[in-house]
Amino acid sequence: MLVPLRLLFLSVIAAFISFAALGATPDPKPPQIRLTDVVQPIAYDLTLTIVPDARGFDGRVEIDVDLKRPLDFFWINARELAIGRVSLTIGAKVHEAAVVAGGPNFVGLRFASMLPSGRGRLSIAYTGTFTTKETRGIFTQQDRGQWYAYTQFEPMNARRAVPSFDEPRWKTPWTIALNVRQEHLAVSNNPAASETDIGNGMKQVRFTKTPPLPSYLVAFGVGPFEVVDGGTAGIKRTPLRYIVPKGRSAETRYAKEVTPKLLEQMETYFGTPYPYDKLDSMAIPVTVGFAAMENAGLITYGSGFLLANGAREDEQFRQVYASIGSHEIAHQWFGNLVTMQWWTDIWLNESFATWMARKAVSKFRPDWDSTARAQRERMSAAGTDRLASTRQVRQPVNNEDDLGNAFDGITYDKGGALLTMYEGWLGEEKFRDGVRRYLKKHEWGNATAQDFFASLAQADPQVARGFSGFVHQPGIPVVEFELDCSRSQPAMQLRQRRFDPLGASKVAQKWMMPVCMRYEGGGDKPLCTMLSQPRQRVVLRGAASCPAWVLPNPGGAGYYLSRLGAKSSGALPPAQLSAKEAVAFINDQALLARSGGIDAQALVAAVTPFNTDARPAVAQAAIAAVIDLHPAFFAAGKDRTLSQAVSPELVARAVELGWVPRPGESDEVRRLRATVLPVVAALGPDASLKAQARTLALAWLAGDRAQVGSGFRAVLQLMAHENDPVVFDALVAALPKTDDRGTRYDIYKTLGMYRDPVLRQRAFDLPLGDGVDVREASAIWREAAEVPDSAVALLQFVRDRYGVLASRLPEESASRMPRWHRELCTSEDRASVKRLYEAHKPWPPGLERILSQTLEAIDICVKARK
Repeated sequence: MLVPLRLLFLSVIAAFISFAALGATPDPKPPQIRLTDVVQPIAYDLTLTIVPDARGFDGRVEIDVDLKRPLDFFWINARELAIGRVSLTIGAKVHEAAVVAGGPNFVGLRFASMLPSGRGRLSIAYTGTFTTKETRGIFTQQDRGQWYAYTQFEPMNARRAVPSFDEPRWKTPWTIALNVRQEHLAVSNNPAASETDIGNGMKQVRFTKTPPLPSYLVAFGVGPFEVVDGGTAGIKRTPLRYIVPKGRSAETRYAKEVTPKLLEQMETYFGTPYPYDKLDSMAIPVTVGFAAMENAGLITYGSGFLLANGAREDEQFRQVYASIGSHEIAHQWFGNLVTMQWWTDIWLNESFATWMARKAVSKFRPDWDSTARAQRERMSAAGTDRLASTRQVRQPVNNEDDLGNAFDGITYDKGGALLTMYEGWLGEEKFRDGVRRYLKKHEWGNATAQDFFASLAQADPQVARGFSGFVHQPGIPVVEFELDCSRSQPAMQLRQRRFDPLGASKVAQKWMMPVCMRYEGGGDKPLCTMLSQPRQRVVLRGAASCPAWVLPNPGGAGYYLSRLGAKSSGALPPAQLSAKEAVAFINDQALLARSGGIDAQALVAAVTPFNTDARPAVAQAAIAAVIDLHPAFFAAGKDRTLSQAVSPELVARAVELGWVPRPGESDEVRRLRATVLPVVAALGPDASLKAQARTLALAWLAGDRAQVGSGFRAVLQLMAHENDPVVFDALVAALPKTDDRGTRYDIYKTLGMYRDPVLRQRAFDLPLGDGVDVREASAIWREAAEVPDSAVALLQFVRDRYGVLASRLPEESASRMPRWHRELCTSEDRASVKRLYEAHKPWPPGLERILSQTLEAIDICVKARK
């Protein structure tokens, strides 16, 4: 059924030889990353033969093209494909092409005579090989003994499946036909139009023509899937389906219940119907480098994010699915209907979907703690953006390393924080109207960040200038607030500069940003101004006298750090702070402590009063602020410092909460339990909490999921902290007994938390064992990177086993290995990092940047704790 690869290679060699005989001029060098505009695709007709348990696939693609000028040579994208016969038909004449190798991403097509400008049809026959290790291009995986084929084309992996013009600016219709086994289901972006018996136990499934799509949003799947009918939803009564491996239909219960509501929320916000003819959600057993993908009309999910059996469908799973599902559905408008011109603006796609998901989930379930999530995203971005080596949001993409670095926290989290800040300044309705204008003007086409800013600027030109300023320069500003009561009307003197944890900012930068504050006598509504100069004076309306206290950036909506001057630093009365304001204040203090703005003891003093706050979200933030600080910050040891913070009131609260969640309790209470119980059980005086946790952990690992419910993660965390060897053995023994990938993921993460050297080494070695899927089990190493006592040991492990790791891991994981080492804060840690990098040079340019950021973060941490 598949054309033998050696025959195709021989045909390519023959083409080279025949062309060389013509005595033609040398071929031009391949592009660095982008194709030219000389040849433009208009439409694709793709036919592929996909048998998931075969070694590879064969295909034929017909591409309608427009030649903008006469030529006899041009480049297209292809990677790891064996190209056979290539021809270009113009009018009634067929022109044969010789194939020219162009490095890993390109093939050149050389014609024997000059081709006229105008329309033609390019025809290419080829074959490719399935990968069973990577999750990109066309790849195959097993689930319960059955083989399935999937695709992942973002960012530049469509070229692994089809010779094409693989860039986001080329949006064209696609007509796809898949030749598959009779008993298999084939799905793609559009509904199936026909099925035809083609003999030998095979059928051809042909799909209706898509609307204009870039290549990275094309997708399909083939295998013995089960299909769950999800009914219809939305203005057009869009049909919804869930495409899952055999035997997993029941695990779609929650997704089936929630997805229609999420889609309808998006339609309401965007003011237009869902753009495509259907919405399928397809589960992939294992994904590497992505949790889900927004393919038009066919969203793919790592199975643990879409599927859950009864025991796994807890509140955390529901929140994660609602968040990821909202993110991917938002992309159907923002990214799919309107697509960036080039990867430089991938930040806008991803940050908008991140921001929109938070907004949608907060409306869908107001009781879920969206404030905590918004603050985590803001603090995550700020933690990177404080570095001198941070990048700007809208970063030029001139090579593959640039593109690989574009999918990071600066893209997702900083971009989302900026959207939050400027929406707060404009107001929800004006901001939404700007989004709608942008989508309407550019629907089914491409656009840039400047186009988006221009749509917002119709409401306020300052927003466009301010937003552009933030995305075109790196760093996070710090705004200093200093009271000025020297005149009859009190005022605030504002001063902005780039935040530099290691000292005075060495780079003169200026932002245009909304700055807000609350203060005594000013009422509940914040006073806001657009700060555009290095220094600016703002009169404090309503303040008859000098305020006793000032709260900068109430609620943390602004993407800047706040520093109160000596005259402004009166103690904040906790009763004056809303829960949102208190959480933002605590998180800012924690980041300042990690950056040397305040010392660790000052942080503990600042947040300890909030430990027993009646509002669960506030108490959780206060305790987490200290837990998350590196032990090196505490001269007497972190555990001792935490022990001092475990007050009788906190112990009483932990006992009251207990390990087992109660029906109907709030999301905030669940988060508080997950933070407080392990700390109090480990360091407090009540030994019964620890004993209960051990009993519950062993019961959960033995298969009794109901006893502890969604509290199982907290009890497992405590057992890892305690280095319990019996639980360790039970964790390892439970792995082969479950085919639920979510359960295995939780077990692997727990094993990565162990700190005992012997048990830790056993955990490190486990992913490389026979019969272990290293893609799943590498969660052990990622988790260990978050444990200060284990991070350096992990560095040594990676250095010693680097060759084995690089050969066993998918390329996406192997390229991220240096990013696993984050909990580092001593000069010895710095030396370990240097040894790792020196041992395995040269590193790709993108990882060299990670090295510089890692070393800089260590330097900041070392200086901050002094």
